[in-house]
Amino acid sequence: MRSWRIVVAALLALGLLAASCGGGGGGGSPTSPPAGGGGTVEIGGEQANDHGSEDVSGASGFELEADDFYFAPTILRGTAGERLSIDVVNEGNAAHTFTIDEQGIDEELQPGGNATVEVTFPDSGTLVFYCRFHRSQGMLGGLEVG
Repeated sequence: MRSWRIVVAALLALGLLAASCGGGGGGGSPTSPPAGGGGTVEIGGEQANDHGSEDVSGASGFELEADDFYFAPTILRGTAGERLSIDVVNEGNAAHTFTIDEQGIDEELQPGGNATVEVTFPDSGTLVFYCRFHRSQGMLGGLEVG
């Protein structure tokens, strides 16, 4: 009987240990960066969570995903002076913003919400967009002219 109790206690301890050390599946708070992800990319001298790029040259509209804690795609490539209507959709569990200081854009999006913004690509280089709440966690992207 005593050995049975020892085995049960050991199994419970292992279960608690496994639960506390569990990998990157679904847990975590809305202030921690995503586990895994697509690595990072440098945009405007800052590290961004990399979720790809898209050539939007000649497009009039585009849907951009805001999630916990990245934009997808991270980089939008266009032509100098191109105007683009972006529908930003928050697919995450936290509130996010789509902010471009140079163009006076600062839209806050609650989880499940969206906002449409009109942006203009720079004459050259990359114009940074970011989330005010999570920029330090790599939630930024760029409007790139190449």
